[in-house]
Amino acid sequence: MPHFYSRILFLLALVLMVGCSKSPPDSASSSSAKEKIEQSESRFVVFSPAIGVMLRDLGFEDSIVGKHAYDTALSDSIAVVGSHIDIDYEMLITLSPSDVFFERNSVAIPERVRALAAEHDWQIWTYELKTLDDIATTIDDLYLKLVGFNEKQVDDDNILDFDIDPTIKFDVELPSARLARSWSPIGRAASGAGRTLILASVDPPGAMGPGSFHAQLIGRLGIEEAIVDGGMWQELDFEDMIDLAPDSILVFMPSNPGSDDLIGEPEPRSWAQIQAKVGEIASLPIPAVENQRIAIIEHPLGLLPSSSLGQVADEIALAVRNWHEQARSAP
Repeated sequence: MPHFYSRILFLLALVLMVGCSKSPPDSASSSSAKEKIEQSESRFVVFSPAIGVMLRDLGFEDSIVGKHAYDTALSDSIAVVGSHIDIDYEMLITLSPSDVFFERNSVAIPERVRALAAEHDWQIWTYELKTLDDIATTIDDLYLKLVGFNEKQVDDDNILDFDIDPTIKFDVELPSARLARSWSPIGRAASGAGRTLILASVDPPGAMGPGSFHAQLIGRLGIEEAIVDGGMWQELDFEDMIDLAPDSILVFMPSNPGSDDLIGEPEPRSWAQIQAKVGEIASLPIPAVENQRIAIIEHPLGLLPSSSLGQVADEIALAVRNWHEQARSAP
C-alpha cells in the first residue's frame, strides 16, 4: 500500500512539473509546442525555405499550409505567404496557422505578426541558420519537439505501471547523425584536391569564403580552402583568380527543382560541358584548369542552409573522388 501511494504522489508531482514548464511562444519550448501540436490539427506557415525543407524531410509537408515566396522545394499546392519583409497578411490570417516558423536574420519579425500570434494563439518558432552546427541543431530541435520520444509503458492495463526511461534517447538516431556521416572526412581524395575555390557564380566570379557554411562543409570533408581570409561572400575578378591559383574549383549551379533531381547520382559532365558552363574561367592559367579539376555541383537545394546539405556533401565527395581516380589512372 505505501508503494501504491508513492506512485500516486509521483504522478501528481510529474503532472505539476509538466503544467508549470511552459515557456513563451518565441522560445518554441518542447512542452508547449508539442502539447499544442498533439491537441489540435497542425497548420504550419513557414517563412524560411530552409526550415521548410527540414519540415518536409521530417515528414511534415502535409502540415504546411503556407510557404516563403522564394521556396522551390515544397509542393506547388501550398499557398505563398510572402517573406520577412513582404507578408501577405490577408493570406496569413486566412490560413489560420497553428505555428509560424521564421529564420532569424537581420530583419526582425514584424510586430504585426507578433500581435496576430498573440490574438490567435499562434506559436512562433525562430531559428538561426548561419553555420553547419546551426543546421544540425535546428533539425534535431524540430525532431524532438514535433516527433519526440515515446514513453515506455510496462502494463497497458494499469496506467500507473510505467517507466520514464531517460536513456531511451540513446536508442534513437537523431537527424543530425545522418548529416554528420555525410559531413565527415573523405580521406586521401580530399587532400589530393589541393586548395579548393568555392564559387556560387561565374560571371563575375562570386566566391564563398571563410565563415560561410559552404566553406565549413568542405572543411569537414577534409578539403583545404583556397580563400583563407576575408568575408563569407567575395566578388572576384579574373586577376584575383590567377593570384589565388586554386588547385580545384567547385561551382554551385543548382538545377531546376523537381522530385527526379534528388534521385540517384548526378550524371558526370565532360570537360567540354564544364568549359561551356564556366565560360572564361576555363581559359585562365590556373592549376584547376590545367588539371581539369572543376566540378559543377547541381543539387537544386545546394545553396540552402538546410538538411539538403547532406546530399550536397555527397555530391561534392563524388566529384572529389572522381578527380582522385582520374589522377591515379593518368599516365
